[in-house]
Amino acid sequence: MELISMPAFGIGTPIFLIVQALISSFVYSEAKEYGSRSPLVVGISVFLLGVGFALIFNTVVGLVAVELLVIFIYLIGVHAGKGRSFPT
Repeated sequence: MELISMPAFGIGTPIFLIVQALISSFVYSEAKEYGSRSPLVVGISVFLLGVGFALIFNTVVGLVAVELLVIFIYLIGVHAGKGRSFPT
């Protein structure tokens, strides 16, 4: 019989939630800037998925590192795309 462990909530929990909220607000602002149909839903989804994945995978540092890496790659792509001009 496999025991299911309950996640421990410590002093790092509020810090993780604040970091997750900052990441979600960045995603919301980018979705709003580029004309997403529902940026609020996107921002809330990123927050809830982040918290859910932290509970499922029992890791916070790895999850935040992956999220920040994805944002970094996104920003590099946006910056590189601004220098290009496409014929219309």
